[in-house]
Amino acid sequence: MQYKIAIFTVLLVIAQSACGASAGERALAWAQSQRDAALGSVMVARHRLETAESDLAVSRNVERDISTSKDAAALSVAHEAVTVSEQGLQEAKVLLKRATAFLSRQESTVSAVKNFIAENNSHKALFIPVDGRVRRVSASGVTYTGDDLPAPLRAGDRIEVGPGSSARLFVAGGNAEIALSQNSSMTLERNEADDSFEALLTEGFGRIRARTKNYFKKFEVRTPSAVTSVRGTDFSVKASPAGTRVEVFESIVYVSPINGSEGVEVHAGEGCDVLKEGGIQPVKQLDTQPRKSPWSENVTPN
Repeated sequence: MQYKIAIFTVLLVIAQSACGASAGERALAWAQSQRDAALGSVMVARHRLETAESDLAVSRNVERDISTSKDAAALSVAHEAVTVSEQGLQEAKVLLKRATAFLSRQESTVSAVKNFIAENNSHKALFIPVDGRVRRVSASGVTYTGDDLPAPLRAGDRIEVGPGSSARLFVAGGNAEIALSQNSSMTLERNEADDSFEALLTEGFGRIRARTKNYFKKFEVRTPSAVTSVRGTDFSVKASPAGTRVEVFESIVYVSPINGSEGVEVHAGEGCDVLKEGGIQPVKQLDTQPRKSPWSENVTPN
């Protein structure tokens, strides 16, 4: 997996507040929410299957009643209704099979996170592959996939997310979460719950949220063209050959070119582009807001 190295700096200062949940607890809450959503999908799929079975039974009864009739047009319509009902039943079966398989994966993830918490200090950073091909490459170059996931993250570990894939990172003692999208790579350089977080985001997309009681001396991720000082808790950054795209969903982010030129404030609901050459584009309103928050919610504090 080849990526261009990008440099993006985030300085995050957050006031002291009530105690938060650990990395393991936040990961478990997120995994359980995904499991509950998968269970809901299974229930919907089962209802659809029951409805499809009922529709097919009705269609066949109608076809049987009309079969003694000499009305060719009515019989043709009845045959077509049966065909459509049979197709609907097959689609419902496929949907249920997929939903059941997805639920099984989510249940396995919940179990794995529980095991992680039992076997490790739950404040350690960890990541969970969400979809597709995700791997962890240690500082020594050893690659871990499959049964090794979810897994703890250590300084020097790199997370690589393949095409059509995604991953979730729980870092800084549970005080921050990072959602990595496809074709992204992030290397954890430093992770301390009460002090600093540093990571290297190579070309790709990450959405970052700090949900923390702590004061970070430094919260850093690097990309090619921008230095971003964060005064809020929910934002995204995308590194590409053309530059850096920053979008803010909560509070304020201060964005400036890497060359030290004067920057701009980007408020919630706004976005800004910093060009690779160092220029910064005018701040604009986002065309759309995310329809669903990607973050874990309702976590019981320590």
